Amino acid sequence: MTAVFSVLHVCTGNICRSPMSERILDGLTGDDVFNHGAGTGNWHEGEDMQVNSRFELEDRGYDSQGHHARRIERAHVESSDLILVATAGHLEILADHFPEARERTFLVRQFGLITADVLAELPEGDAAVRGKALVAEAAKRQGDYPESDLLDPWGMDRGVYGQIADQLEAALKPVAQALESTE
Repeated sequence: MTAVFSVLHVCTGNICRSPMSERILDGLTGDDVFNHGAGTGNWHEGEDMQVNSRFELEDRGYDSQGHHARRIERAHVESSDLILVATAGHLEILADHFPEARERTFLVRQFGLITADVLAELPEGDAAVRGKALVAEAAKRQGDYPESDLLDPWGMDRGVYGQIADQLEAALKPVAQALESTE
């Protein structure tokens, strides 16, 4: 049996950006990648994702059912091999609260750029082997890539959610490719 690679997707309330990120990568990867999400705050704990996030996911063929917002906890961080955040502010919050996770925490858009560049250098193996190698390589190169936040679409029109989904798909498609088993 192959090991599972765990990816935690983080934004502010866990109702807009992180659910889209989680569900997009989940739709692009197999059972050997576990995607889950959390927010830095508890304002929306237990709520479904925003309706425009749900519509964007459904229109693109991703599953939007069964989401319940939650606040990030130490257990989420400790169980994750990779943490993808929406903004530099989220990076700072996680660095303050979970400094031990700094080497595996990245801006999602930046991580997508790094992944696209190192894809051919990854070792053969299952998602866990390839994913851990990717995270290690990305940690070395993080300072060489621009930081790009995902705009918070909260309260904005559907078009902004579409732009966020476009940015997430562009960032996460190379990640999904990197996590494909080569065994």
